[in-house]
This record gives sequence, structure tokens and C-alpha cells, in this order.
Amino acid sequence: MKVLVFIICFPLAALCQKDTFLIKEMYYKDKETIILSDIEEIEILHFINREDERYFRRLQYKTLKVYPYAKLAAEQLDSIQTQLELIPKRRKRKAYIKATEQWIKEDLAPELKKLSRWEGRILSKLIYRETNISTYQIVKDLKGGFHAFFWQGMAKLYDNNLKTPYQPQSVEEDKWIEYIIVDEKKKGIIE
Repeated sequence: MKVLVFIICFPLAALCQKDTFLIKEMYYKDKETIILSDIEEIEILHFINREDERYFRRLQYKTLKVYPYAKLAAEQLDSIQTQLELIPKRRKRKAYIKATEQWIKEDLAPELKKLSRWEGRILSKLIYRETNISTYQIVKDLKGGFHAFFWQGMAKLYDNNLKTPYQPQSVEEDKWIEYIIVDEKKKGIIE
């Protein structure tokens, strides 16, 4: 009788769910029912203590805050490199870089100055993630070695390093950043 009630009620219960799944096979053995089906993979985050959870939530907030800047930086760098290839003379390339730098200072500097040290470190890693070039190398290629050395020194004063690569395979913070970005892309929150 229990099997009959289950067979009648299960399809109704399955129809009530938003996301349904297709039953491949169903076995009955010793008053137990085994159902085989393919379902979507889910990820469960488990934190050892409240501090780890709080750290993750703060990292998530800060990563999502600076990610649009990293995307913009990658797009602008690609655009700049494309334009520089088309400009034949060195003097005109320098003028183009200076004009772009002025635009960045006028439009983005007020917002970027409000970032915390931690957000700056995350931004540097995300730029590396998007471009596969360290921020130090970007500055060195566009502005020269002296400027890169100067900004690396300034970054060191504020506990940052422009040469730090993005390594989600080995660095714990980078693993979490990668998880956050991939998860938010799956949800459609970021592009």
C-alpha cells in the first residue's frame, strides 16, 4: 500500500517543484525505493567559524565593488594597445598615452581614491586576472621603468605589491576571489 501511495503522490510532488528532474531509473528493494536521476551540481560553503564567514562576506563585497574597475581597465588596456599599434611615431604615442591618463585621472581618480588598501590589492589581482599582465608591467610598458618603480614603491608603503600575480591554484584569498567571480557570473549578477 505504501508503494502505491508513493507512486501516486510522487508525480504530484514533483510537479509542485519549480525545478524538476527526470527520473532515469527506480528500484524497489526491501521496502526501500532508490531513485536514480541527474541533478544539477550544488556547492555548499561551510566555514569553520564565524570569523571565516565574516572574512568571506567582506571579501565578496569588496571583490564585487572593484570588479567593474578591473573589467574597465582590461578593456581600456586592450583599446590602448590597439591604438598604439596604429600610431607610427613615438611622440604621438606618448601624447596618446598622456591624453588617456588625463581622462583616467579626471573620471576615475575620485572613485579610486576612496578604495581601501585591501580593495586596492584585490583590484590589482583582478587586473592581473583579466589581462594576464601584472599592474607593474602595465605601468612599465606604458609609462616606463622609472614610473613603474615609483608606483611600486608607493604600493609597498601601503602594504601592496604591483608585481603580485593572481594565483587561484595556490593562494587562499585568490581561490575565494575566483569562486566569488565564477559564482556571481553563474547567477548573472556580473558579466
